[in-house]
Amino acid sequence: MRYEKLDILRGIAIVLMVLFHLNYILVHIFWIDSLNFSFIFWLFIGKIWALLFIIISGISFFLAEKKYGNKIVKKYLKYAFFLGIISLFISFYTYLFLPSQIILFGILHFFSLSFLLILFFRRFRYFNFLFWILIILFPLFFTMKTSSYYLFFLGFLYPWFYSADFYPVFPYFWVFLFSYTSAIFLSKKWFLETIFWWKYSWKITNFLKFIWKNSLLIYLIHPPIIIGIMYLILKFL
Repeated sequence: MRYEKLDILRGIAIVLMVLFHLNYILVHIFWIDSLNFSFIFWLFIGKIWALLFIIISGISFFLAEKKYGNKIVKKYLKYAFFLGIISLFISFYTYLFLPSQIILFGILHFFSLSFLLILFFRRFRYFNFLFWILIILFPLFFTMKTSSYYLFFLGFLYPWFYSADFYPVFPYFWVFLFSYTSAIFLSKKWFLETIFWWKYSWKITNFLKFIWKNSLLIYLIHPPIIIGIMYLILKFL
């Protein structure tokens, strides 16, 4: 069973992602500030689409768990492995061809690792809120700076660390864990039918649903498409 209004929210996240990356590419690759009218606005858009993705993924894991039971372990191990391969390709590609925009641990890296972590945390059910609180408090008692080059994926950064897209385990996994655990506490009917109360025209609804069904493909192809179009525009202007 598909939850249409959840798919619509996913579609909105995809649209915000494409808009954010359009402005990012214009500013950081082509040095064009036409859309960059407010740093705060684009920072807000960038965080909103990513947080929507993470929240929806936590809810989706809960729904998939109810549907597949223990079979979900095999299913999400496949997801994690597939996203991990794509993530490694993105890191190597940006390292070789776009070193100034290298992505060491972006949103796909995050989901690849989070899908593995949630398979462990799912056994704790309601007690995950305790882990959620610990994840929030952890940076308050431990420094997130380190001399190690290999702990950046957890959020421990060495002084000159840089990643154009960066979503480490701390603090973003707490969002994933919170949305999953909240979905456990709340009844499915109330959670999915009361929160998403707005209505759309059928054209917008179908458009957003189509976008989400092809979300990974859109994520992978929209940056090179934007870059290619901009090269062509600038070449013939």
